[in-house]
Amino acid sequence: MKNLILFALILLAACQPSSKVYTWDEFAVHDDASFRGISVLNEKIIWVSGTNGLVLKTENGGLDWEEVYIPDADSLDFRDVEVLSKNEIVLMSAGPDSLSNIFKSKDGGHHWEKTLANEDSLGFFDGMAFWNETEGVLGGDPIDGKLFLMKTTDGGDSWQRIHPDKLPEMNDGEFGGFAASGSHLTVKSNSIWVGSGAATSRVFYSKDKGDHWEVVYTPIIQGDSSQGIFSIDFYDENTGVAVGGDYKKEGESGKNVIRTADASQTWSLSQNFPVFQSSVRYLSENELISVGPAGCYQSSDGGLTWNAFGDSGFNTLDVAEDGTIWAAGKEGRIAQLILK
Repeated sequence: MKNLILFALILLAACQPSSKVYTWDEFAVHDDASFRGISVLNEKIIWVSGTNGLVLKTENGGLDWEEVYIPDADSLDFRDVEVLSKNEIVLMSAGPDSLSNIFKSKDGGHHWEKTLANEDSLGFFDGMAFWNETEGVLGGDPIDGKLFLMKTTDGGDSWQRIHPDKLPEMNDGEFGGFAASGSHLTVKSNSIWVGSGAATSRVFYSKDKGDHWEVVYTPIIQGDSSQGIFSIDFYDENTGVAVGGDYKKEGESGKNVIRTADASQTWSLSQNFPVFQSSVRYLSENELISVGPAGCYQSSDGGLTWNAFGDSGFNTLDVAEDGTIWAAGKEGRIAQLILK
């Protein structure tokens, strides 16, 4: 009986809201823009990207924002950005056919070079992830029944496709990634994880930077074209979380969060569910933040239980190595998370 009581007390403590106070220091920069790309290098340097070719940067922690000009890109939808260093930035536009591109700047955004142009009529870039300043991976919509993945080993100056023969077959009606926040795929150590959705929602993973692949089914909501995994993150090679839901029902909760403790071999549902979430990030082994257009959530027990906070929603977020946390979303809103 004593053991049972002790277990109940431990479980109750784990389900209590965090003692920390989570608040957004929020402001609107361009109220007619929607941001889906964000990269936080440190407490000073943050970049965001979005619709109508809009890219913004700050180099003083958000006190001032500068619009970055990319030639002939006014009509592009920039859904991901990766700040590799103060000077090197990789920018991804998303859309069918020629609307999907990769741009690279080596001087802090003053000059740009298009380093990759989509050449397949079925192509649609969805997101990027980088291990370091030179090695990264790009994910896009599936082509001919296989995931579309490309790698770079020179910081985005050039890209090579991971051969489709190395990848598992996609299921009928399975979507290879949602371009909602640039985070449908993630990397850690030598591993890559890619979340899918629609008719089937699975996690594709490689432990050797893309040479060999496995795929596992997940219990997250799936079945319709608007459902599945939208964002995935790993604390280490074993511990990970994925969030999503149904983007056509932003305010509904359901089977929207899954967790793994065995490097993606198995996934289980969390104990309670936030509304649709489009981006998730670890702050520590047990502490996580997730955002969606209808609301934000935090977990203090590794993603097992979730608590809503704040009055705003966002599309995307990022956490710098120094712990600085920023988010961005529709109506040109950008915000820094303040923990007290």
